[in-house]
Amino acid sequence: MSLVKLSTLSLGLVLVFLPNTVIANKTPEHSVRITTNVRVRYEYVDNQLPETNASDDAVVTRISTHAAYQYGPLQFETELMDARIFKQGRYTPVGTDDTNALEPVQLAVSWRSVLDEERLETIALKAGRFTMDVGSRRLVARNRFRNTLNTFDGVKIDAYLSNLTVTSFYTLPVNRMPTLESRQSLNDIELDSSSSKVRFFGLYTSYRTNFGDVGLYSFQDKSSVNETQRNTFGHLANIKLSQQSVIDYEVAIQRGQYQSKQVRANFFHIALSSNFNRATVRLFYDFATGDEASTDSIEGFSTLFGARRFEYGPTGIFGLFARSNMASMGVSSDIQLNERNHLFMQIRAFDIHRSSVSGRLNGELLDNGDFLGTLSELRFRSQIAENMQFESGIALANLNRKVVTGERFTSYFYLQASYTF
Repeated sequence: MSLVKLSTLSLGLVLVFLPNTVIANKTPEHSVRITTNVRVRYEYVDNQLPETNASDDAVVTRISTHAAYQYGPLQFETELMDARIFKQGRYTPVGTDDTNALEPVQLAVSWRSVLDEERLETIALKAGRFTMDVGSRRLVARNRFRNTLNTFDGVKIDAYLSNLTVTSFYTLPVNRMPTLESRQSLNDIELDSSSSKVRFFGLYTSYRTNFGDVGLYSFQDKSSVNETQRNTFGHLANIKLSQQSVIDYEVAIQRGQYQSKQVRANFFHIALSSNFNRATVRLFYDFATGDEASTDSIEGFSTLFGARRFEYGPTGIFGLFARSNMASMGVSSDIQLNERNHLFMQIRAFDIHRSSVSGRLNGELLDNGDFLGTLSELRFRSQIAENMQFESGIALANLNRKVVTGERFTSYFYLQASYTF
């Protein structure tokens, strides 16, 4: 489906649902907002995996301009983004998560209606191309550290009621183009596209009670011989133990079909957080199933369109660990040094759930439950000015000798600066 056709359809949908009271308003309030963000990051990794054990570095840039025109309850918005990579080496693991040159990542129209002004109850409809943050961001997220974004063509409805928030959407996930196979240069320009054969839809509800949030997502891919139907049911909640301590957990169950095999995958997260003046300390445990090759089902958990950087360390040209085929526990600390400066530290250990070589790692096959490695991370973030932010971080992975062909230590360092105007 072309972006022009989608935008025309989106405008028609909004006008169909637009109440007569809005259309009859002769002089609605209107405003224009234009914001540009420029971000540059230098990345360095020592003992790059898996192709070589050499050092590697790269410079990634991301420039985005977001424009919104508000006309009463109607809003028209567009976002143009240019994400590129430079200085990369021969073995740099570059993909569409690093580059997406000159792309309209958002082009949408939305309508918002106030149901109850005193209770702040509203309903909003958005149609077109857009990004999404849903729930914990583990399954659906607008990427923050990663250089490119997950985008969707479709319709999204948000309802904010007294004790309930509901988000529902029906979308076609957008494929970032060009693919690695078709590109001649890493920074080639080609418009992204979606296909009616690949669909992603869901419903997410959040209750302002101890019951927590419930999410239901469905991903369908009929574009190839590997037809996929993956349904994900999730529940998450925050349980307040005291003024200083909170337990948060999330559980997700995936069922469906991949080719002729049944999908039976699971994910679990639990963390205890305690506040001490300016610091927050978290003890956590995560588990995500891996595939058992000897069975007739698919047990590997899919993170769908979620983000992983906030839990599993930097991505970019590093990105060793993911929310799949692992069991991990550890401790982290967020320290607010002052109102402008923030420090984050974590250390966590990973065991592999099912026998595997685990993604980008080389070496011998691990057995079920074998130790995979540890991740240590230190990150410093400073809000230099209202519109300027600086960030720097270092990560160290200490890997099981069975899964690497050379040194077991892989280190990563980055410097990042962003400016908004």
